[in-house]
Amino acid sequence: MSTTTKKKNNASDAKDWDTARDSVRDNADTLRAMTSHSELFSWAKEHGIDTGSLFRKWKTELRKQLHIDYDDLRQKAFDARLAEMDAEAEAAPQVTLYAAGDVEVNSFAVCSEHGEDPWYGEFHDNDRVDDQDSADREAARKAVYLAGQARDYQELDLIGLRLVVSNHRVTTRALQRDILKHSVFVTVEVVDNGEDNPALEVCRMPGFRTWREVSLTDLLAAEPATAQDEGEVV
Repeated sequence: MSTTTKKKNNASDAKDWDTARDSVRDNADTLRAMTSHSELFSWAKEHGIDTGSLFRKWKTELRKQLHIDYDDLRQKAFDARLAEMDAEAEAAPQVTLYAAGDVEVNSFAVCSEHGEDPWYGEFHDNDRVDDQDSADREAARKAVYLAGQARDYQELDLIGLRLVVSNHRVTTRALQRDILKHSVFVTVEVVDNGEDNPALEVCRMPGFRTWREVSLTDLLAAEPATAQDEGEVV
C-alpha cells in the first residue's frame, strides 16, 4: 500500500469516527428512547449510517456515549424469536437435508438422505469461503435457504429442518441469521462417519446443478429420517 493511499484511508477512517460520534451526540435523546436493535438500525439506515465500517463505529459510539449495546439487543431479539420458533416447530412440517463443503475444490452440496435430487456446484464469489470450516458453514447456509424455498413454495409460516453435516463447527448459532431470515427451525446433527453424509461425495461430482432443479414438493413429501446414529446435536 502506498503512503498516499494509507493517508487517504486514515483520513477516511477518522472522518467516519467523527460522523459516528456527532450522530450519536446530536441525537442522544431520540436514540436513548429506542428499545430495540431494529429501531436503531432503521434510524441508522434513514440517516445513511448503516454501511460497513461506519455502522460499526456508530455502534461503538452508542455504547460509549449512551451505554446502548446494539449487538446485545440484537442477540436478545434473536434468542426470543428462536425460542418462539422452537415452540412452534413441533407442529410444523419437517424436512431432512445433508450438506457439505469442500475447500480443496471450492464446491458444496446439499442433498437428500441417499444423495438424491442434489443442489451442488462451485461456491460463488460472494460466498465467504476461506477454509474448510467456512466451506461447511456456507454449504449449511444453502441447505437452510433450500428449506426456506420449500417453506415459501407451500406458503407455510415455519418449517423444521434436520440438517446433517460432518463438521462440529456448523452450529445453530452460526446459522441463526439464516434461520430467522428464512423461517426455518434448524436442528444440526453432526456425523463423523463420511458414509453417513452423502453430500461429501456429491460435492466432488463434476459440473453443477442449481437449487431450482430440486423438487421442493418431493422434499416436503419425504418422511424425515430418524437418527439411528446419535450424532452430536448442536
